[in-house]
Amino acid sequence: MPARPFRRPTHRITETVHGVDVAYDVPDTTPVVRLPFNLDSLLRRLLFLFAIVMTAGAIVWGTVAIGGMLTRLAPAWAAYLVAGVFDAGWAACLIAEWILRYDSTRAAAPQKAGVAMLTVSMAAIVTHGAFSGPWGWIVGIVGALVSAAAKGVWAIGMHTIRIKLDPKYEAYLRTLQQQTGTEQALALGERDRMLTADRTVQLRLALEAQRGSVNTSVDQVVNQPQSTPVQSADQLGNQPEPAPETVPVQAVAHSADRPVQPVQIDDQVTELLRRLKLGEHITKPKAAEILGVSESTAYRRLTAAQALLNQYR
Repeated sequence: MPARPFRRPTHRITETVHGVDVAYDVPDTTPVVRLPFNLDSLLRRLLFLFAIVMTAGAIVWGTVAIGGMLTRLAPAWAAYLVAGVFDAGWAACLIAEWILRYDSTRAAAPQKAGVAMLTVSMAAIVTHGAFSGPWGWIVGIVGALVSAAAKGVWAIGMHTIRIKLDPKYEAYLRTLQQQTGTEQALALGERDRMLTADRTVQLRLALEAQRGSVNTSVDQVVNQPQSTPVQSADQLGNQPEPAPETVPVQAVAHSADRPVQPVQIDDQVTELLRRLKLGEHITKPKAAEILGVSESTAYRRLTAAQALLNQYR
């Protein structure tokens, strides 16, 4: 049982008394093991706390100084917004350097970029001081040293925690990171592919819904098994007019005489989805045979049904 403040810790015992299972709490006499005081850990935390405070002060001072200089050419809000980029840049490089502290090869890039951004920031602060008056350049140098001091404390802190790995262990760690990153990239790529496939199916269904009757008429012309025999003029005059045959779908040429009854796309997709749920293996030719449409149209219906089946899983 977890210990509570101002209460003696206890633990529960389960026993059988005269054939009855009972559970009761007794005082826990197990000695509590406490970690010894770690001075190194405390000092390391204080070091990085000082580094964070100094970095915040350097960013504030650099923003005020550089922003005051930029107000000569730009509005105040734009000048101070851009001024914060100078010190925020090398501060961001510190974060990247922390993340790559076990990879000296990759950590070299943020280290060099941070030094370059710090140099630009210090030069801008000194320039602002030179514009302020006869002795302003002294104030500018002191202000620039604030950023240098913050960067220096960070460098010392990183030096205390950085572990220099042997080349083979550094390569081993980099290989593991690359393998994990590759797996993540492949998973993200597969997710994007599936999302793109779903959007493609939805786009096709939307296009079919907009021009479904036209596509249906074209499919009917292609899949019409045989043409209707044409009688000559004298045969039409001598023989009684036969009763019109019942055809499932009208052709395009007759669309002006009688309204076309378009095949419902949703019904075709539903039929294929039902068969797929039953475990049938449906190919493009088989789907065309089931629906009575061309293979190109059957492929679109089958793709839509498979996309719906994947959503149910």
